[in-house]
Parts: sequence; structure tokens; C-alpha cells
Amino acid sequence: MRHAIRLTIMFLGLVLLAGCSQTSQNLRLSPTPPDIGQALSDGANVALQVIDERNGRDLGMLENPDGSLVRLTAEQNIDYTLQLAAAEALRQYGFRPTLWSDSAVPRVEIRIEVLEHEVKAGVPYALSTDVALAGTAWAGRERYTSRARSTLNRQRPLPPSASTNAEIINTAMSQALGQLLDAGFVGFIHERR
Repeated sequence: MRHAIRLTIMFLGLVLLAGCSQTSQNLRLSPTPPDIGQALSDGANVALQVIDERNGRDLGMLENPDGSLVRLTAEQNIDYTLQLAAAEALRQYGFRPTLWSDSAVPRVEIRIEVLEHEVKAGVPYALSTDVALAGTAWAGRERYTSRARSTLNRQRPLPPSASTNAEIINTAMSQALGQLLDAGFVGFIHERR
């Protein structure tokens, strides 16, 4: 009798885990601009562009309980979503972001070097997110370069939904952007425009 109960519980557990398996996740990303203390500029133009330098366009993988892997993809261009957040941050600093031009002064280029989100199956599920950005600001004949990285590790008792995965990636992107557009970086643009 005990053996039959154990087998029944194991069978139900496998059915439940199999039911939790996912086939794909398409994430809608929208990082928020970093919280800016005070405006520095009085509406000066600054050209802005964001470039996604990653080789692959996937965000990472989600491991199902059965060991199968699910690709995590973005609904929209990641460079565009980060550019919207960067433009809003520059607005909060008092600048007016404009379209990119190689001759504009000042101008800011942000490069997405790393954006990876991995989900490992287990009890609990382990979520790991890594975002690395590089930025260059040009003003006159001078330039300022900076790098920023945000790494987040989270745990969830159940497989994370697309919205949960997107929320964690958004948080990491926002943190990295806030580190990149710090007082030194933005001060350089303001002082040399």
C-alpha cells in the first residue's frame, strides 16, 4: 500500500512538473530611467544613440524541470528600449536628446556589451542576470568613456513567468544605465558643451 502511494505521489509530481514546462518566452522590456538628483543643463541638445553589440539577439535560456531549454527573446529591439530610458535620464539632467550625428557636439553613444538572463530549474529556480554597458561622450575634441555592470541573482519557488523575467532584466538594465550616466559622465557633457 505504501509503495502504491509513493508511486502515485511521484507520478503526480512528474505530471505537475511536466505541466510547468514552457516552450518559449517573448519578453517585453522597458527599463526605467535612473533616478536623477537634479538637473545640470538648461536644455542643451545632446545627440544620442544606443548600439546592441551582442553577437546573438536572444536574452538567454530558461531550463524546464525536464531539462529542456527555452529561448528567451525580446518583443522589441533592446537598443531602442534602452535608448528611450537613456533619453529620459538625459532629459531629467536638463538636456534635450536629439537624433545621432557623427558631427554633433556633444554626443553620447551607449553600447550594450552583455545582456544575459539564465533560469536554472530546481527547488527553488535560480535566476541570474548580467548587463554590461559601455558609454562614450564626445564634446569638442575631448571624449569621456565609462563602463557599467549590473548582476542580479534571484530565486523563485515556481518557474518564472515572462513578466517576472522581464522585470528582473529591466531592473538590471536600469541599474547599469544609472551607473553609466553618473555625475562624472554627465558633468563632462555639461562642462564642455
